[in-house]
Amino acid sequence: ALALALAPLACVAVVVLGPTKRFERSALGRAHRALGDAAPRVATALVTIAVCDRKRGAAVASACFDALDRPNPLGQIVYLTLAIGGHASFVEGVEKRLLDGGDARGWTAATSAAFAFACATWAFVCCSEPGTITRENNEEYLKAYAYDEIVYHRKRCRTTGKDAPARSKWCTTTERRVARFDHFCVWVNNTIGANNLRWFLLFLFAQLVLVGYVTLACAHAVRRSMTRRDCWSLMFQHETPSGARATLGNDKALLYRFVVYHYAPAVTLGVFCALVFVLLSVFLGYNAWLAAKNVTTNETFKWELVCESVETMKGERAGGSGDEQIDWGEMTTNKYDVGIWGNIKEVLFPPVKTPSAFALPWDALKAKRP
Repeated sequence: ALALALAPLACVAVVVLGPTKRFERSALGRAHRALGDAAPRVATALVTIAVCDRKRGAAVASACFDALDRPNPLGQIVYLTLAIGGHASFVEGVEKRLLDGGDARGWTAATSAAFAFACATWAFVCCSEPGTITRENNEEYLKAYAYDEIVYHRKRCRTTGKDAPARSKWCTTTERRVARFDHFCVWVNNTIGANNLRWFLLFLFAQLVLVGYVTLACAHAVRRSMTRRDCWSLMFQHETPSGARATLGNDKALLYRFVVYHYAPAVTLGVFCALVFVLLSVFLGYNAWLAAKNVTTNETFKWELVCESVETMKGERAGGSGDEQIDWGEMTTNKYDVGIWGNIKEVLFPPVKTPSAFALPWDALKAKRP
């Protein structure tokens, strides 16, 4: 059970922390590099086996990799499959089988509300406008985000032909420049930037509420069913180490096997949602922490490079005889950090308003052209 709980956490740690400078020489970094090197080869081998032709398999695999580098609905399909499948499993395997009629009505209403809230926020983020920079709004973003001359310096954007605003980045997936670029999320098939980060955080919170509720509901349903069937008074043939007849109350291993065998659907769904709850809690907490510091996911990598360069410069000057005084603290200070409340306000109320809060997926293809 412990291995089952730690495996997803380890995978997330490899994917999220592995590519960072801090962990690149650790086991996480080595695992991330090994995964990055092996995944394409394994995928190509599997496709080759499926089509029974090496050249054709390599061509198909290459086409698939190219498709994954562009906006595609694969992540959205996976999300909908998990959400709808999980909801159906809960209704059929928990509500209808383990809860009585009167109690089930309340759980059904709560389940429907949590499910609708999660799906609504997901759909909202899928169609949200991240803050696409165009020739028309370029000046507004230049005023909103000044160059700090540490991480961001003045440079020309090839698409707009004007200075690229600080904190913006060209999204290689959707091929557009996004203000306060954070990352591209495959689950919503959209870029997360200045204008939709708040909705992305709400989306994460909604998913956290849903899986947390389902976890508690599954545990409640199993316990309620066992109590109604008087399972706790059952006595089994074997004895405990103390010499007493085994019951579900005094033999934890027996209780585990009994619950897994008789309540497999509820246990499977509950354990899965519990693991997802842990992962989402960590991810939401990390994103909230970044928002409170006014740092984007993209900027975390930039700041790691800055700090590494500063440490290198410190070492070089320590071995030299330069008399010039350098404020090292100033070189590693985030000038966009205006205090926790100011930072949160910037996330909730972006400095530049867009004509529309929504942008359909194909709008991104239009936005890449001036």
